[in-house]
Amino acid sequence: MTAVLEPVSPPVFRFKKMASSSRSPDRGSVQQVAIKALQTRNVKVERLDRSVFRAFRLQPLSDFFYVLRCRPSSHARLLRHEEERLQTEAIVLQTLRGRTDLLVPRLIEYNKTIMPLGSQYLINGPFKGSILSEVEPDLSTQALASIDKSLGRYVRQLAQVTGPAFGAVRPLNGSSSTTTTWSRCFASLLESALRDGEDALISLPYDFIRDQSRRHRAVLDQITQPSLVILEMSADKNIVVDTNNNTVSGILDFSTAIWGDPFMSDCFYQPSASFPEGFGRLPIRDTSERTRQYLYVLYHSLLAVVRQCYRPSEDGDELAARRKLTAALTQLGNISRG
Repeated sequence: MTAVLEPVSPPVFRFKKMASSSRSPDRGSVQQVAIKALQTRNVKVERLDRSVFRAFRLQPLSDFFYVLRCRPSSHARLLRHEEERLQTEAIVLQTLRGRTDLLVPRLIEYNKTIMPLGSQYLINGPFKGSILSEVEPDLSTQALASIDKSLGRYVRQLAQVTGPAFGAVRPLNGSSSTTTTWSRCFASLLESALRDGEDALISLPYDFIRDQSRRHRAVLDQITQPSLVILEMSADKNIVVDTNNNTVSGILDFSTAIWGDPFMSDCFYQPSASFPEGFGRLPIRDTSERTRQYLYVLYHSLLAVVRQCYRPSEDGDELAARRKLTAALTQLGNISRG
């Protein structure tokens, strides 16, 4: 966030070889880590209902809260792009540090050792407001529309942050990405998901998906300015809202951020009617924009299918994702033949 009312230490980075653990951090250990990181004597610890990465809300005696997120159990099946999420988020938050034009949490601590929680972990914040998934049932249709419109404005602000090259967000003092085109970056993301599917022997039209990606490479390369995009950000459990004015006050997880095309965010996968009012428009201006959007729907639906097969207990509708995947491939095939 841009306003911080509590004194906290500068970000602490500890890099050692990490070993995975199946042990879930106990609240006492999390509380001791939080007390030290947040420099306060009293911190309430609450487990958050999130996906595969374990997360805890850290609530000092104030209106603000922080989030501690750590790696999942060693028994959890991670996809290729999920392996380095905590490190990616640490780099992203460091890159965005000091910006006053964005509601971005601060990186409080990033610990890549397995001590003292049995897992590497990251603490970010502060956040002010409520997690949308926890208050959504009590909000009116009008309030939810206002929040969706505010989310559109938030994504537009992120898109105004530009980077040096397409691909991963690199450390501030690190080398720049070698990805020179958006088509190569997209192909790499898509291939990662496809290989995860092949590894799990999931029934999918792999050759046809790769072929359609190659055929429409030229429309991807019409994107020449790398912008900040969070690929997976639209989940209600990832959005913090101010229920006094029904606006977005923060995003909990920046771990899927890349330099790319803003329209690839999953916010455009199934947008509400109010979201484009905040962002400005939907990507339907011409055939090239629509083609790119079919490719992005292809990516997100493919990822949803693969993720659900890897971890069936997570929220998700594989059949709906397969229908979207089929529809996107059909549209891309029609464009190719046209």
